[in-house]
Amino acid sequence: MPRFFFNYTSGGATYTDDVGTEFPSLEAAYLDAYESVLEIAFEKLRMRQDPATDAFEITDHSHDVLIQVPFSEVLRPAADARSSPTRRQTRMILENCCREMARGAKLKDELSAELSKTREIFAAIRAKLP
Repeated sequence: MPRFFFNYTSGGATYTDDVGTEFPSLEAAYLDAYESVLEIAFEKLRMRQDPATDAFEITDHSHDVLIQVPFSEVLRPAADARSSPTRRQTRMILENCCREMARGAKLKDELSAELSKTREIFAAIRAKLP
């Protein structure tokens, strides 16, 4: 059975699932995430916190994103999905995009640093070869 990982984004922070859970299909993983969204949103609302900008990313064993499950899509009734977003919703979407862009830039910097370290190691190995 394939293993899926559920990364959770809330308030600009991303919590990475390093363990994962086995499901028979991506659809089953999505349905589990959907139920989790409802449970987490309920708890956040009880604590007077807005869950609308939270999201799950479902990834595979290579940590490639297979599907995103924004809380706002799960919590919004289908009739509202067809209406145009309000200014507040647009602002929240833009803020989420900015957070994701910053996250991408940070990951790019980390990857560049690792690549530099690897090049240094290769150079040191080459220098020791006859």
